[in-house]
Amino acid sequence: MRSSTAIPARQNLDPALRGVCEKSARSVMSVLRRAALAGTSPEILMDFAASLTGVIERTTELLLAGKQVRVIEDDEALTTQEAADLLNVSRPHLVKLLDQGEIPPLPKVGRHRRVARASVLKYKRTRDAQRESALKELAEISQRHGLGY
Repeated sequence: MRSSTAIPARQNLDPALRGVCEKSARSVMSVLRRAALAGTSPEILMDFAASLTGVIERTTELLLAGKQVRVIEDDEALTTQEAADLLNVSRPHLVKLLDQGEIPPLPKVGRHRRVARASVLKYKRTRDAQRESALKELAEISQRHGLGY
């Protein structure tokens, strides 16, 4: 995702700001170098760097606009209550979804269930798409029958 925000030419940037930006770029390059040494392919690194550029641009725009930004790992383990809150459902309903296999559970921690954030978000996207489809179908039916909705 490319930003349409105009960025001043490098020579017009305040020297202190330019130094901070260059330091950030060196930090990112250091991580990419370590990944290359660990055997990550150049193609993957190029895709990663391009993706990261978009993330950095968007994060910068949001922070400059006074918004808060959080970085969340996709494979973060959630408690059943945290997952239920994310889906805006009750915890017992979420447990039912886990038991029915709608959302794959992670291994238990002691007696406590855990679920991957990525799995919860995938379920949410699927559920939202199904809802949207059903709403469109209902709207078409009501239009066909002149119900005025």
